[in-house]
Amino acid sequence: MILAVLFYTGLVGVLYGAFALLALTQFQHRRATGGRTLLSRRVVYIRSVATLLLVLALFLAIMHDGSGFGALLWITLASGTACMVALRIAWHPGLLIPLTRIMEWRFGLTGAWLRCL
Repeated sequence: MILAVLFYTGLVGVLYGAFALLALTQFQHRRATGGRTLLSRRVVYIRSVATLLLVLALFLAIMHDGSGFGALLWITLASGTACMVALRIAWHPGLLIPLTRIMEWRFGLTGAWLRCL
């Protein structure tokens, strides 16, 4: 039971991170968090990492709960976490400032992840 709760919490975390990355590649959301404009190449990298996180979450959900319920669980959690990110950006975007700063690093998360592939 505890392991299932930890798994689903981690799954929500992965989905939340993916949607936060996707949202912060848009100029109006970066402006809300005080971020600078990103180069188009970096935006492509960040969106690629976010897409990989979404696919990873789908794979994990299907492997954990089977194809029928796993896909349904992923769709439900994905829509819920997308709403959570939208509400976070609308009401208190300051909590996403650390992620914005990491995205601006010259060798930030996306560069390190993509070099490992």
